[in-house]
Amino acid sequence: MPVKLNGSTSGSVTIDAPAVAGTNTLTLPAVTDTLVGLAATQTLTGKTLTSPTITGAVLSAGTTTVAPLDFTSGTNLTTALAGAIEYDGTVLYATPTASQRGVIMAEQIILLQAAYTLTSQTAAQKLFNTPTNGQVTLTAGTYEFECAYSLSAMSATSGSFGFALGGTATFTQFYSAIALKSTSLSSAGSASTTYNTAANTNVSGTNTATAGIANISGIINVSVTGTIIPQVSLSVAAAAIVGIGSYFRIRPIGSTTVTSVGNWS
Repeated sequence: MPVKLNGSTSGSVTIDAPAVAGTNTLTLPAVTDTLVGLAATQTLTGKTLTSPTITGAVLSAGTTTVAPLDFTSGTNLTTALAGAIEYDGTVLYATPTASQRGVIMAEQIILLQAAYTLTSQTAAQKLFNTPTNGQVTLTAGTYEFECAYSLSAMSATSGSFGFALGGTATFTQFYSAIALKSTSLSSAGSASTTYNTAANTNVSGTNTATAGIANISGIINVSVTGTIIPQVSLSVAAAAIVGIGSYFRIRPIGSTTVTSVGNWS
C-alpha cells in the first residue's frame, strides 16, 4: 500500500531487506515534474537507478546557503564510466565516452573593464585593481593559467617590461611568454618568446617604445594554500596604463602530483 509522510519537519522511513537474500524491488512513481532539492543537512546516497526513468527533471532553485546541486568529495571510479560526473575534492571530472575521464574546467578569471594606471616604480606590482587586491586564493593543487595584457604610457627611455606571480602561496611555476614592445598597441614588430620559471622575468625586448602587449600561458603547482597575484614590472619607472580587456584566468587540473587525466597509456 502507498506510504505518505506529511505534517512533520523531520523524520525518516527505513525499509529493511528480508533476512534471506532475494530480489527486492522498490517501485517509485514516474517523475516528469520538478525534482525538489534536499536541505543542506541531508545526504542522499545513491546507487544506479534503473527504474523509473527520470525525464524532464528540474533542480530546485538555489539559495544563498543551499546549492541546487552539490557533490561530496569522494574517490573516483577505478574504471571511468561513460556519462559519469565525479569529484575528488580537487577538481570535477566528466566522462563523455567509455574510459575517457576528463577535467571539467572551473575557471576563475579577472578582467579589466576600465584602464588601470600603475604606480611609477620598477618593482613588480599587481596587474589588476578590480577587485582591489587583484589576487586569487588557491588551495594545494596543479593549475593551468593564461594571461594577456596591454601596456601604454611606458617611459620613452630605453627599457623593458616583465611578468611575475606574487602572493602568499608556496608554488612552482613554468610558463611561456610572447611579448612585444612597440610604438603603439596596433604597431607590428618583432615579438620576444621566452620560457620562464623565475618569480619575476623580463618578457619583452628592450627599446624606447612606450606601448606593449604580452600573452602568457603556463602551469603553477601550489604546495601550500595562499594567494596568487598576477604582476607586471617595468625596468624604467613610469605610470604606465594597463589596458581594458587585459585578463588572467586560472583553472585546476589535478592534485600536486597529477601527471595525466584521461585515457593515456
